[in-house]
Amino acid sequence: MDDTHTPSRSGEQRFSEDDLPPTPDPLTMAVRADVLGENPGSMARAVLEHQARLIRSDVTHRNWQIAREAAGAALMILAAVSAFTAVVIVATVLWSATQYRGLTIQPFSVPPAMEEQGLTGAAIASRVLDRLAEMQTTTQSMRAANTYADSWGDEVAVEIPQTGVSAGELWRFLRSWLGEEIRITGEIVREGEGYRITARAGGQPARVIMAGADEIYAGLDEAADAIFAQTQPYRYAVYLLDSERPEDARTAFETLAATGSPTDRRWAAAALVGLYLDEGNLAQALAIGESAVELHGDFGLLHANLAQVYGMLGQPGAELHHMAQAARHLRSGDEYNPDERDPMVVGMEADLLLRGHAYLEASEYLEEAIRRRPVSAEQLRWQQAYAHLWMYDTARATEIYSRLPEFESLPGVSGREDFAFEVAIQLEDTPAWQAIWPGIREGVEALPDDARPSVAQARYPTVAVAFARAGEVDEARTLLEGLPEGNYYLDLTHAYLDGLDGANGIEARFQTLIERAPQLAYGELFLADIRRQNGDLNGALDMLAEAHRKAPEWADPLKEMGDLLAASGQHRAAAQRYRQAARRAPRWGALHLAWGEAEQARARSLQARELFERAATMDMSAADRQRLEALLADTGS
Repeated sequence: MDDTHTPSRSGEQRFSEDDLPPTPDPLTMAVRADVLGENPGSMARAVLEHQARLIRSDVTHRNWQIAREAAGAALMILAAVSAFTAVVIVATVLWSATQYRGLTIQPFSVPPAMEEQGLTGAAIASRVLDRLAEMQTTTQSMRAANTYADSWGDEVAVEIPQTGVSAGELWRFLRSWLGEEIRITGEIVREGEGYRITARAGGQPARVIMAGADEIYAGLDEAADAIFAQTQPYRYAVYLLDSERPEDARTAFETLAATGSPTDRRWAAAALVGLYLDEGNLAQALAIGESAVELHGDFGLLHANLAQVYGMLGQPGAELHHMAQAARHLRSGDEYNPDERDPMVVGMEADLLLRGHAYLEASEYLEEAIRRRPVSAEQLRWQQAYAHLWMYDTARATEIYSRLPEFESLPGVSGREDFAFEVAIQLEDTPAWQAIWPGIREGVEALPDDARPSVAQARYPTVAVAFARAGEVDEARTLLEGLPEGNYYLDLTHAYLDGLDGANGIEARFQTLIERAPQLAYGELFLADIRRQNGDLNGALDMLAEAHRKAPEWADPLKEMGDLLAASGQHRAAAQRYRQAARRAPRWGALHLAWGEAEQARARSLQARELFERAATMDMSAADRQRLEALLADTGS
């Protein structure tokens, strides 16, 4: 076979497989040609340049498309936010309109002659509004008041686009439509030599007042009084009471309690309790209050007034129950004037702490309350002084009391002298309080006949106990002669004196007294003292433990336990009780003195010396001071 090349047919060109392009894609072919360095002006180069232009155009188009989409999204978000804001604003306006409670006074219709003299309908309405505002502001009440507003005072109107209706007019329409608005209208008509003034409040009957030509302003004031009585009958009754018209006020309150709205009825019932309480008619106040509380058990002011009634009756168990209910319901109620309610609630909460023997907690609570509400400082410092007194921090108590205004607590007795008497009794400084006592008793005896019994019932039991602890039981009994039974503190004191004399049935009497006032621990403390004096030390300790369980923040039962344990030679246990008591009464001088003696009995001289030195910085009776100085002299050698 001939291996020479055989030429093709004439005009025919032959290609090898290597000459064929790897892909039919023209762009890939153009890129390949550019990489191989073929002719720059070739068709491949033109394809690449054209493709580059297409890519740049596409990128630009896509960027604009992304920008348009972002702008559209932003506009949609802005529209949504605007719509939501508009909905919120409209909802807020509508809600505010539904909550509106007030009176709108419209210009009165007046004769042309009065307008010529400047007494226009707006001027007459302004006079009525001023009188209403005066009565409103001078009436002191815990109840939140309605508002009074005129309907002509918009000097500048903001036009709402495309409506021609001002914002003020729209607001008046909404509150009259959705709220509880009472419109006050009226007219003045010439009649004979005088005027007939007619005033209407909502749909209630018109009130007509006749006034002489020179009595127009007095007539308008009378019309305002009638409007006030119709629109706010409770506050009007309070206004009558504040104006020293108690019989008119009583009639108004009784009418409200019988025929008023549910809200007015409970406010009127609470007011009647307070009215009879102020008059000293405790039986009537109690009857009305107990009847009303069955219907209005969640009304705080009613509980507060009932607490006062039971306090005057000397029934602390019921008093503290109603006080706790009052504080709870007043705190959560929304129909009260906060400026009047809040100080009352703070005072009651502090009193509950004091009556529960939590004196240290009460003092801290009152300190914080004074910091938060300086305007109430004077009222709260009374309680703060007694909180320190009853936990034997008498120096601090006296300092706080000295910052209060000076006054006469009894005829011929200054408040500070009276407080010094209480300090001496608290410290059991017998010579000191007995030196002041004659003046105190003369002051009580000098009181008017209607005031003396209640003051004697409130003050004499404490003095009688002080006499008994000084060994003068007969003097204590004489002091209580003639005072009525039924008062818890008097009955408790009588039982204590009888127990000291060894009377029969004392345990049962004290059990009854404890049940009458389960919140207090005085019964347990007094019964423990009787048992101690009768030689029943274990029984006394049991009763003191019960007092501590009931009043865990009270230092006195713990100190008494320590004294009993120390007397029986259990000095380590006594020191533990004294330490617990000191956490509750850190400035009690007699306590630190007894604690130091217990440590000394345990041969802990350094600890005893430290306690004696600490006690030396605290107040105590003259007898305790003398004993302390002797102990300091002994331990210092």
